[in-house]
Amino acid sequence: MAVTSGASTTVPDESGGAPAFVRYLPVAVHKQQFAIPLDRVIGVVESSKITPLPFSPPPFEGLVLAMGQVVPQISLAALFGLPPSDGGVVVLISDRGGSVGLRVDHVHAMVQVEWEQIALASPEERDVQPLIVGRFGDEAASCGVLSLDHLTSDTMTMTVAASGSVMLATEAAAGAVDDDETADHQAEPYLIIEVSGEPYAVKVDHLIELLELSTLRSVPQAPDWIEGMIDLRGEPILGLSLAALLNRPRGEAGKLGLMVAHPAGAVALVAEYSRGIERFAAEQIHPLREPMAGISSYLVRADDSIVAIIDPASMLRPVDEDLRDWVPSVNAEDHAAPTARPMEFHQFLTLRVGREFLAIPLDRIQRLQAAVQMTPIPDQGLGFDGLADVGDAIVPVIDLRRILAGDAEAPGSDAPPPCLLAMIEGGVAGIIVNQVLRIETVPESQISLAEDTPNLPVTHVLHLQDRLMSVVSLDRLLPPL
Repeated sequence: MAVTSGASTTVPDESGGAPAFVRYLPVAVHKQQFAIPLDRVIGVVESSKITPLPFSPPPFEGLVLAMGQVVPQISLAALFGLPPSDGGVVVLISDRGGSVGLRVDHVHAMVQVEWEQIALASPEERDVQPLIVGRFGDEAASCGVLSLDHLTSDTMTMTVAASGSVMLATEAAAGAVDDDETADHQAEPYLIIEVSGEPYAVKVDHLIELLELSTLRSVPQAPDWIEGMIDLRGEPILGLSLAALLNRPRGEAGKLGLMVAHPAGAVALVAEYSRGIERFAAEQIHPLREPMAGISSYLVRADDSIVAIIDPASMLRPVDEDLRDWVPSVNAEDHAAPTARPMEFHQFLTLRVGREFLAIPLDRIQRLQAAVQMTPIPDQGLGFDGLADVGDAIVPVIDLRRILAGDAEAPGSDAPPPCLLAMIEGGVAGIIVNQVLRIETVPESQISLAEDTPNLPVTHVLHLQDRLMSVVSLDRLLPPL
């Protein structure tokens, strides 16, 4: 089982703005392998009790409770017309209308694929199988890249289905995102592993790749914290014992390798196995009063259990000098390039105001209110349209609908509009929009400088597949004093 954070696109951008590589979560169904773009993966959980729905299209097996939210579960085997199977695991996927659980047989080791290694499907192949946008790997282990948007597109959800069919919201029909759902998307992914019979967590951003270990070749006269040598696609990788580095007794034989960067070259931290992927918000992470080697914080899970968080860089620091002598030199040379050019990503909350699609930097958003009632104020000289009660405070509110309408009266609606609570000039203010869409992780190469629009201050433009989105400057929404 493996995950990592990765690029925000599934296939290369023809404009040449896509990053040099993308990370996928490979899954298997009936010995066939498919790849899921990792930026769409929220978590991986074991298949559990399903609540069936009558008249549902065949791929939709029912509703399932996964990571605290009720989501529709789709069988990947049914989507490809393969024989049904019981059990397996559910990969929770972020979708424009919410979240979807994709049931598969197995989850394999995370892979990082260069763009040129992906063979895009031809138009004829897409007509036959629209779910596959391309493939990578050799013939014996070919892995099909899934087009996740087709899982919930109009054709896949059977818009002319029988009465009672499960219908998933598309982007145009998606309602406002509630606070809990948004918190899940804002949380950071962690891999939960087993070391000496105890759970530990590693932030996914710290991992290069996850390896399923079959054998480890022993290294004569090596320190006890060296587990052995791993053959990774013909290259020798040094495996380090997490149990020894954590000063814990050795448990079962290590079956999972966590490949991490080191100045001397990539190495693999060996754990017993993976317990899955979970996302945790900042308030669930707590620092240790007295940091120990490799661990400076811990997290609190939903069942109130406490899990220590491993920091690979600080864990390897005490053995740094000896480690440089044991890392194979070829490994250091081959991995020098990836570590020398780190990728920069930025997260934005995308939304709709009238007919415009806009984006706001995610770090400026405090939380979302599904709906608010705004009380107008007579004097709008300060730039605010009214006040709103958001439960724990009364905040000033800016109505983006009115701004885009050119100071005309904002169009009315029977339903109270959603409201973003954001930091503006050192204080919290509400921003009223028509619809909240989703969180986008965008590489630096797909962000361009922009000029202000006539009615709205804009700093940048996001290139998101076939759509451009303007990034709103919150600090310039208010008039100068």
